[in-house]
Amino acid sequence: MFHNNKIRPRITHKANIHQVYGSFIETRGRLRDSAALADDLKNCGRNELISSALKNLSRTTPSARNVIFGNGKPETIEELGTGKNCYFFKPVSVENEINWAIQCLKPYKNLIAAYIQVRDEVEALILKGEFEAADRLLDVSINDFGHSVWYYEMKLTIAGYQEKIDRALELLTEVNTKKKNDTVGFVRSLLYTIFNRSQKKVSALEFDSVLYSKYKRNRTDFQNDRFNYFLFRLNYYQHYDIEDLSVIMIMENLNSFIDRYNTLIFLLRSYSLSNQDVSSKFGLKLYGISGDKRLYPFIAISNMSELPEDYFCEDFIKILNQYYTGAYAAVVQDCKRYIEKDPSNFDVIKIYSRALLFLKSGYQTITKNAESPVNRAAKNVYMVMTQNDHDRYLDDLYQLSKNLYGLHFAGGLDFFIKEEQKVKRNERLRLQYIYWFDPIFVNIFDNLSEREEYLKIGQSKFPTDVVVNYQLKRVRKEVSDDTQVVDYIRKTDNAKIVYETGNYLDALELWEKILEDNIDYIPTVQTAVDYIFQSYSHLGVDYRQAAIRFYIEKFMLNRAFVSKVETDEFMDTIKNDKYNGLKNDLDFLIFIFLNAKLYPQKEFVLHSYCKYEGVEYPSQLIDLLKNKNQAKLELFFCLILSDDILYHYYKLKSTVEVLDEKLKIVSFLKNLCPEAKLYSQLCTELMHELVAYRGMKKMNDSKIYVNEDAVMKYELNNIEDVYERFKKQAALINKNRVYLLVSEIDVSNPDSSSEIIKDAVSYSEDAITEVALQLFDIIRHAFLKSRFGLGTYLSTRIRHGVFEGEMRSGLEQLGLIFNTSGNTYVPIPYWKSTFNIDPANNTLLNSKLISFSREIDTIISSFKDSVIQIHENETDALVGEFNYEIPTKDICQKMLEFDSKCNNSKELCLSVISYLWEITETCLSKIRSKVQEELANKYFDLLGQLENEIAPLAALPQLYAELHATINKAREEITARISKVQKWFYKQETKFEDFQLEDHIRMAFDSAVKYLPDVPHELTQNIEDTGALIKAEYSPSMFDMLTIFITNILQHGSKREGCKIVIGSKRLDTHRQLIHFENELDDGVDEEKLNEIFKMRLASTSSLQKEGGSGLVKAMNIIKYDFNNPKNSYTIEAKDGKCLIDIVFNLDNMLAL
Repeated sequence: MFHNNKIRPRITHKANIHQVYGSFIETRGRLRDSAALADDLKNCGRNELISSALKNLSRTTPSARNVIFGNGKPETIEELGTGKNCYFFKPVSVENEINWAIQCLKPYKNLIAAYIQVRDEVEALILKGEFEAADRLLDVSINDFGHSVWYYEMKLTIAGYQEKIDRALELLTEVNTKKKNDTVGFVRSLLYTIFNRSQKKVSALEFDSVLYSKYKRNRTDFQNDRFNYFLFRLNYYQHYDIEDLSVIMIMENLNSFIDRYNTLIFLLRSYSLSNQDVSSKFGLKLYGISGDKRLYPFIAISNMSELPEDYFCEDFIKILNQYYTGAYAAVVQDCKRYIEKDPSNFDVIKIYSRALLFLKSGYQTITKNAESPVNRAAKNVYMVMTQNDHDRYLDDLYQLSKNLYGLHFAGGLDFFIKEEQKVKRNERLRLQYIYWFDPIFVNIFDNLSEREEYLKIGQSKFPTDVVVNYQLKRVRKEVSDDTQVVDYIRKTDNAKIVYETGNYLDALELWEKILEDNIDYIPTVQTAVDYIFQSYSHLGVDYRQAAIRFYIEKFMLNRAFVSKVETDEFMDTIKNDKYNGLKNDLDFLIFIFLNAKLYPQKEFVLHSYCKYEGVEYPSQLIDLLKNKNQAKLELFFCLILSDDILYHYYKLKSTVEVLDEKLKIVSFLKNLCPEAKLYSQLCTELMHELVAYRGMKKMNDSKIYVNEDAVMKYELNNIEDVYERFKKQAALINKNRVYLLVSEIDVSNPDSSSEIIKDAVSYSEDAITEVALQLFDIIRHAFLKSRFGLGTYLSTRIRHGVFEGEMRSGLEQLGLIFNTSGNTYVPIPYWKSTFNIDPANNTLLNSKLISFSREIDTIISSFKDSVIQIHENETDALVGEFNYEIPTKDICQKMLEFDSKCNNSKELCLSVISYLWEITETCLSKIRSKVQEELANKYFDLLGQLENEIAPLAALPQLYAELHATINKAREEITARISKVQKWFYKQETKFEDFQLEDHIRMAFDSAVKYLPDVPHELTQNIEDTGALIKAEYSPSMFDMLTIFITNILQHGSKREGCKIVIGSKRLDTHRQLIHFENELDDGVDEEKLNEIFKMRLASTSSLQKEGGSGLVKAMNIIKYDFNNPKNSYTIEAKDGKCLIDIVFNLDNMLAL
């Protein structure tokens, strides 16, 4: 913020035009003083004076012109964003800033009008996929309008959509080379972020997260203002409602007139959400400068009688009429023609998709170019409306909206996505994007008279129009019987009117009929389901169960049916009412699992239900519920499996217990739904995890651990897009192409809090920096902060009570420290009762021990919070000795080094994890030293201090001697505890143990039995205990092979008296091992035919990658190749009513030394 201690001229609200001129002249060209005067003028509250002064100052006073208008039309890249209007004054109000921005745009009136035509044409060309034409038009525009952030944003959007990363990097290099030494402005930072936003391979959700986290650490008011500006400017639809809008234009005024104009429109839209009337008046003023149709909504709000003729688009109204009257084939053809002329109208995309839905003829491309952005949007919208599971189509739309963020089209697209996903959205903001007459626009008005006036104006333009006349009745809440309008529209609107009047029982009846009649049309069903659910909800406690039962019924028919039901209010109500009026049944549990946002609520209802049914574990519900509706039962248990509910369940104390519980549930589901491959795969994965956990050999002393397998499987399973982008950009490095790119934005630079609008960036001369950092950050975060990362185990094994308990309990047992009740230390009676101390000395001793207790607790707390803490990167506010902040240059070098040695994303992830372990080892060494030296010394110093402070108690020799002896014991105790804590800070070496074959056979059998719990069986074991150990590396393969045979026997063996199984194992000689299986066959089995099947399947190596009938060949593959000896063999034969299997494998090289 600007501070000036010198006396300077001032402009007050009483000044006249001559005083304004005189004040600027008096500054003698001093830029800071001129800037301060400009700020006075901006906030003087007299618009006539501002207008007159700016008009004349721009011609007569160069210093004033420079600090007021800056470089509005930059002729070179160097001039862009570097004007003299760079002094930052804290805004007085957002209205003053809007007014000032409008006044400062007046000199560019003709240029703005010309720019608008080019903007609309460029956006249309991009949306239709005519990228080369859009590029050429942009290149021509520079001559007319100068350089702008908008120009480069459009260029980057085109290159990003075409995935021409080299073109984008060359463009950024050109800008950065010429602006490398900039001292003011944000151009480099803006383009750096826009480049990332425009890339198809940069996840839209990741972009949101990274942008927010990059700027959230703010130390000054200026940095916070800059934070708001960047969020608003670069991710508007996520941050349109930032708290302080006043700083936006101060920052943006450094850029070209085009950028100021574009940002001002966004600002007016946001301000209209809290002050619609004032914002609309400003919008009307801006329209007077630009004549831009995108400002028509502000005219409609402030003075709708002044709406221009082209606001009333006959082509759009024609499409609406056709849609309302059911002429869907005509709608499709007219939508295609409309989009060819104006592809930015997202509402036409929605109407088009709905018309295709009713035609039931599948999707048709809306443009000639099937690969165009607008066709990609239309196809995904259609898929969202027609597919049961539409999440992936919404994800694709969100990615598209982020890549096209600078286009008007993105506004409607963003609202559609949020509406489908039931996330925070603003209807008024969406309506601000409608710059043509549309009856739906009436929702922007709060009162009936304004709504009627708007529609009557439309009626005067389209007197015979069905839609307008129909909507007039709708806003008056008149039930319509206009048969020109198709049934589903008329009936849904009539039902809405009944609902809005509070007649919920009648509304229920109407909506249920609509649902029945339109069950094949997902959008209509979604609306009906929402209104039915809300009607039940409004009817009160007696209808809550019906609401939940209805919701679950529709979810099970098609999960898309309930995707628009808003349940948050209902969830809060039933929770606050302690679930009054609700049955403790499967419907209730499933509803909570689907809609609760926090795990404690899910765990609570599951725990309550188990208690209600008299069981302790969810898996024990299987026998109680197995006769319930199969589909509902599957959904209930599937939700338990797929969510993390079991990790929060009070009875399950360890990962092994959770996995065991999951295995019991998935085994049941596998038998319940034998055709579902998902449960077979999940069952195998769970058995492998259990074997891994149970077969781990762990050092008892060490507590430093990362579950690398789980990190790879669950946290790093979706990095292919980032990895692919990294590989492409690494390839550019290998071609020796040199780029100058922003590698880092220093958001915490203290210098960036000065009165000059600027931010600090650093550069890299390669194309890899940004994506290398992103990829590394993802892996580093998973390693440190994920649920399987270092932080989780550090927290549970050390930080949360364990460290305190270890370093406190010994002194507590010796009676030297006290516990607290609230914030008060409570003395123990031991010393007084044992030595019969008088009150005065007892008070003295207690005060010394309380002080000692407080000091010890301070040491523990300080060490825990400053040493045993993870500092992830430069934006992490936490400080700790687990420090993983690494210079950008070092990260890039390491990532390129790993890339040269790795063939795929998995290998690269493992290389980074190995590198992070190296850093961890260094951290652990430092921590061990701190434990030994710093922590121990502090304890011993305090013990010495306590020894001195009890000197006054020497008059009580027995007590004094005992205290001294106890303090000496404490020194011994602390020495032992310090030694123990030191050992915690070593990496826990976790690996599979070398194993005995007998143990693996038993483990595989136990797991297979859990997999098929309903198969009665009788086991006979003839297992020779050799005591020999097989190497750990063969553990997974051995387990897989054994599981294949045992599972097959349980599934296919005779069940007439229970599946009788014989398993034998013995050494044939010093080199060879035999494993024997046998089981009885069903009576009447054709053994000759069965042997032919065995022979055929063993010969079918092509089935290795398939499911079903492939177990035998997979087992052979393991025996021969996983056991590293092609001479290994097994035989399988049906003979004398039994199936006999003999496996013989060579033990050479398999045995542990």
